[in-house]
Amino acid sequence: MVSDNDALRLRRLVFYAADVDRINAVLLAFVKKANAQSALVIDKEGHMVARQGFFKQDTAALSALVSGSFASTREVARLLGEPEFRVLFHQGQGQSIHITLLGERTLCVTVFSSAIKAGMIQVLCKELAVQLEAILNEAAKRKPEDQEKQNEGLGKNFSDEMKNQLNALFGNL
Repeated sequence: MVSDNDALRLRRLVFYAADVDRINAVLLAFVKKANAQSALVIDKEGHMVARQGFFKQDTAALSALVSGSFASTREVARLLGEPEFRVLFHQGQGQSIHITLLGERTLCVTVFSSAIKAGMIQVLCKELAVQLEAILNEAAKRKPEDQEKQNEGLGKNFSDEMKNQLNALFGNL
């Protein structure tokens, strides 16, 4: 039997620097191609994973509010007999927002000018979702020992070598 703490740990998605770099590269290319103001990847709890573009408002607050909105909309979907809505779209006079569920635990949020055609954004967001889901699936499948191998870059004698270098620069302290 799995304890509540272990269940939470197993559900948690861990992102390493290489994952975030890949996500940021995909988001940056998307922002340029779509002429979007900003694109964010957040988890369902509202924690930001990555973002690209320029957004004047508080992105932490946006992440939390979008996450809450998505959770409440999930209940609307269930009332209608749907397991979940995978895409949400809110159109404003000046700005609009497109939200896509990536896998089961992550959301992609795109903020764009309402002058941009919503259909174009929808098509580009669908392409973006495919790219991001590939990265997220790789991250979710990674075994802890695989990450330990990536962290071996400092070498076994790193501490001794660093101490020797500091002693050479500053003398024995």
